[in-house]
Amino acid sequence: MKDQAHTLRKIIEGSGSRHLPQVLSVTSGKGGVGKTSIVVNMAILMASQGKRVLVLDADLGLANIDVMLGLSAKYNIKHVLDGQCSLEDILLEGPGGIKIIPASSGIQELVDLSHEQQLSLMNSLDYFDQDIDYMLIDTGAGISRNVMYFNCAAQRIIVVATAEPTSITDAYALIKVLRRRYGIKRFNLIVNNVSSKVEGDQVARKLTMVCERFLGDVALDMLGSIPSDAGITECIKGQKAFVGVNPTGESSKRLERIVRQLEYCEDANSNGNIQFFFKRMLLNQAKGSNYAGYGISRPY
Repeated sequence: MKDQAHTLRKIIEGSGSRHLPQVLSVTSGKGGVGKTSIVVNMAILMASQGKRVLVLDADLGLANIDVMLGLSAKYNIKHVLDGQCSLEDILLEGPGGIKIIPASSGIQELVDLSHEQQLSLMNSLDYFDQDIDYMLIDTGAGISRNVMYFNCAAQRIIVVATAEPTSITDAYALIKVLRRRYGIKRFNLIVNNVSSKVEGDQVARKLTMVCERFLGDVALDMLGSIPSDAGITECIKGQKAFVGVNPTGESSKRLERIVRQLEYCEDANSNGNIQFFFKRMLLNQAKGSNYAGYGISRPY
């Protein structure tokens, strides 16, 4: 691993002139809500608009982005953390030219990254800060250490939920932990697998009301909803992206509107003036974070 002081000096000296991508985490309190499908299809839509997109499969112990797209990963992030290869060696190219950093499957020790592994991951990903416009992080579900780690460093946190009561409850639990323990106030919401736009709006109202009642100052902005669609299930089974199979379908149109909304409001709803994900982590480590082990600090 590179010397941290040398890396920090390099970052500070070059940060003023480097292109800094938008970093978005897509997360959920409950598994099975379609989060990974949204990440993959969102990335493809961004790439179709000429954006350079990097997708990080951050469900490190239960990887599935490569599987969802029918890609074969010879190496993954575990090999990088073990020093067996570089990050460039494990990159996969997906539909539309998106770049994918595959995670591991069934590797228990990656479920909870150590402090040293976090630093190693930061250093490895520093390469990408001049080459991408968007970095999409597909986090695991729930409130584990890894989920907090990746969400706390993103400029924008997108919570995915469905109309199921357990999904709504777990989405609130995730927001509550991020607000009370890490000081994050701003979130976006996508409601997936809805029977109608009305149902999506109802879920958004429920979450907004409970956040206002118990958390007070949390801003939860609804990006949109994705309708229930048997065609999406068939695309997943066939390891294909639904925006490619049915680009004119209602689900594709809804997600495209969400992507346009994100592009037009890049800075309006971000969690502070944050530099690139891993640079920010390293700088906070050097300053001495109050949240040792996560490498984060929040002034608000």
